[in-house]
Amino acid sequence: MNAPLVDYHIHTVYSGHAASDLTVRAVIERAGQEGLKSIAITEHAFYSLMGRANLEQIKREVEAVETQIEVFVGMEIDPDYAYEGRLIFEDFDKGELFPVLAGTHAYPGIGKGWSESLDLTLPDKRKIYNSWFRLMEKVIENPLVDVLAHPGRLISQNGIVEEFSTYVLRDFDDLFTGAKEKGIAIELNEGFLSRCPTERLKKSYLDVICLGIDKRLKLSLGSDAHRLDKIGGKRFSIDMIEKLKISPEQYYRPVKQL
Repeated sequence: MNAPLVDYHIHTVYSGHAASDLTVRAVIERAGQEGLKSIAITEHAFYSLMGRANLEQIKREVEAVETQIEVFVGMEIDPDYAYEGRLIFEDFDKGELFPVLAGTHAYPGIGKGWSESLDLTLPDKRKIYNSWFRLMEKVIENPLVDVLAHPGRLISQNGIVEEFSTYVLRDFDDLFTGAKEKGIAIELNEGFLSRCPTERLKKSYLDVICLGIDKRLKLSLGSDAHRLDKIGGKRFSIDMIEKLKISPEQYYRPVKQL
């Protein structure tokens, strides 16, 4: 297996929707049991904002755990739909959190979550699709962003995109060109792959990741764990990693930017 022993997308009880035993200490201990060498706790900031207080508490709890594992404290933050290019939580300095993942969890203009089943019309689907790419093209201009979390997950739901091919790949090509210019990584997200709506979408997503690799974008590995047994998970990611033969230098690693 050519994948490093890392997991740069892990949630905790502070998300409000993770397993009740997913404490900061339990996350770190489980990561050690899984043989991981480096992890990042990246709690949510979306429209039920996690807040600064919980962020500081997570930092304190990380510092209280003795471990040989490298533990980063980052955040997964939604774009601000009202002010394109901004994140909905920016109460931190560049380099204070790492990595900062930019990920969408609600449909633009609808207010429903990505996992909800919706009866969308064709115009609705086109509007969401175009809005998502426009948001992402703006958010990569934000210097606080390090990684695009699960790119394409939102538009893979409810039949918005049936396959990652043709015009979809052309739009990803433009997005990834901008990400490369800004030094932003893309994420290979195990949670997305495990919950991909169709096999057709899952298989064609290989072409999205391949496009990023061809552009020499760094690839961040993340389980998106909301349960202890998901930490470090790479069941579906490994298949893509082996097919793409990714070189070690192309993997993303958080770096403090002081």
